[in-house]
Amino acid sequence: MTYARALDSQVIALDLHSLLEELDPSVWQAELTAAFRARLEEVEERVAALLEASKSHPQAELTGRLSELLEVLRANTPTLPPGVQVAELRADWMAFRSQLVDAYASLSFDLEAWSIHVPSLRPTNYARNLYHLANGVTALIFIELVLPPTGLVVMAALLAALAWTLELGRRRSKFLQRVLMALFERVIHPHERLRVNSATWYATALLVLALSSPPMVCALAVSILALADPAAAIVGRRWGRISLINGRSLEGSTTFFVIGSVTAFAVLSVFHGGLGVGSAVLVAAGASVLAALAELVSKRIDDNFTIPLSAAAGATLVLGMLGWI
Repeated sequence: MTYARALDSQVIALDLHSLLEELDPSVWQAELTAAFRARLEEVEERVAALLEASKSHPQAELTGRLSELLEVLRANTPTLPPGVQVAELRADWMAFRSQLVDAYASLSFDLEAWSIHVPSLRPTNYARNLYHLANGVTALIFIELVLPPTGLVVMAALLAALAWTLELGRRRSKFLQRVLMALFERVIHPHERLRVNSATWYATALLVLALSSPPMVCALAVSILALADPAAAIVGRRWGRISLINGRSLEGSTTFFVIGSVTAFAVLSVFHGGLGVGSAVLVAAGASVLAALAELVSKRIDDNFTIPLSAAAGATLVLGMLGWI
């Protein structure tokens, strides 16, 4: 397969990404199933044509991914008649979507070998949102109430070491990969089966924070990530209408800033009341605006790494301007 054919694969992948976004459980509509089928048939025809055109220039991995995608489209596209119950129709489409998501994640991963990027899918996952929140609250408690600064560094280093050990281990051991994917099946994004997962990036961010920032700044960073990121994702998927970049929406990014600012102000008010209301408002806003920008522009680097570090940078900048550090 030539680079030109790989670019054709990118176009197909982008169209598939758009379709999968519309098939997300939070926005799926039964009355649009006929339109979904028509679009899927068009994608199927284009994949088949691309595979036929690529026979003279085979490239094993990418051609194999396209063949897998074609098989999913041909064998599993829902064909239930329109008279069935909506619940049954929805279940059939969601089961199909799950298979299509895996095929898309594999295709996007192999396109990277050609230096071709397509967006990662981040489907609605309330279990992941709760897991996100629980991790952030736990980190906040340890930062503010349990561990001294030195203890934070040691704990963060141990977590980061464990995360990267598992990350590297699952690439060498298919058994470990199966165990980890089964253990975290309900909270992982599809692309994390093939790439460094968000938990590893989060653990790495915790270590950088512990080494570079005072506990107050660390607390703000983990709190903003814990609440603002999932809130923005939920609002963006369900109500996002004004598109920005990297699959983000104005509604989602605005939600991130608002929730991040409120969260950061609450943390400062509860644990660092001596800062004063005015200073707390400025610090909270400074941390949240940089974190929201990081969430918006994060593309190749996971935002579980960029958001807390950007929030810490924003908080540190404002605290320095106010003379607190």
